[in-house]
Amino acid sequence: MVRASDPLLVGLLDDAALFPPGSAPMAEGLAAHAEYRVSTWADAVGPFLCPASRIDELLAVLPQRAGAVGATAQVPLALAMVLDVGGDGAHQALRAAATATAVNLVAVEVAYEHLSDDAAAVGANIARALPGCTGVLEVPRGGFDQALDLLGTPGWQVAKYRTGGMTADAFPTEAELAAFLVAATSRGVPFKLTAGLHHAVRHTTAKGFEAPGVLNVLVATRTAQAAGGTAEVAATLAERDADVLVEAVRSWDSTAGADVRRSLRSVGCCGVTEPLDDLRTLGLFDDGEL
Repeated sequence: MVRASDPLLVGLLDDAALFPPGSAPMAEGLAAHAEYRVSTWADAVGPFLCPASRIDELLAVLPQRAGAVGATAQVPLALAMVLDVGGDGAHQALRAAATATAVNLVAVEVAYEHLSDDAAAVGANIARALPGCTGVLEVPRGGFDQALDLLGTPGWQVAKYRTGGMTADAFPTEAELAAFLVAATSRGVPFKLTAGLHHAVRHTTAKGFEAPGVLNVLVATRTAQAAGGTAEVAATLAERDADVLVEAVRSWDSTAGADVRRSLRSVGCCGVTEPLDDLRTLGLFDDGEL
């Protein structure tokens, strides 16, 4: 079994509690995140994601939540800011987060479709103003080559691909997601996946949506790295037999696991305990009770 401190699992799940479908109130989301940070699964949980439009709210609530958990009060919150506003609103939010002692701004995420021709200039600004911050560029669902070309240029280190949402058509098909995984790994572009990955194995949600699982994307990433074609990667994303996926992960040595995570940097999830509970139930990861 793999523990939370194993490189395969460390920082795998970014805490998107504020985003749909969870849409937690700020105080509730921060309180839960503080509990994760002192749990036995703390190493598996990445930064707290916050829309730029809500940064003032976060900074107002955060001291209260930090004080409630005692010893963690002096530890800055690892924060990934999602730019949902532009212009002066974005600049003010970035300035507030970058100068606040209560947070450590580790990443800035923005959709390419909101930047287009300005993407290179915005990346250069991020690199200059926030040199220790990871720039995450969300690429389009299809026709993403132009956006991927920016990865590795100043400011943009990680691609982001949306794997779900609030409607059935927000979920890419296996072939669409496979095409992205093949394109990113063939270019050596690290990436994160966001939305829809609430469980370990591909399943049909209560609303009837077809959703991949965290194990599917881990194994599919390894398949893509091994020069698997789009059809082979898509078949892995479509796999519903948990035993097949678990056996694949158990066959990896530490090098293979590290290689997978060099490509798949993280998964954004509004309920990080859900996939962790699944993985523990499957007997793959075991690190005590959350």
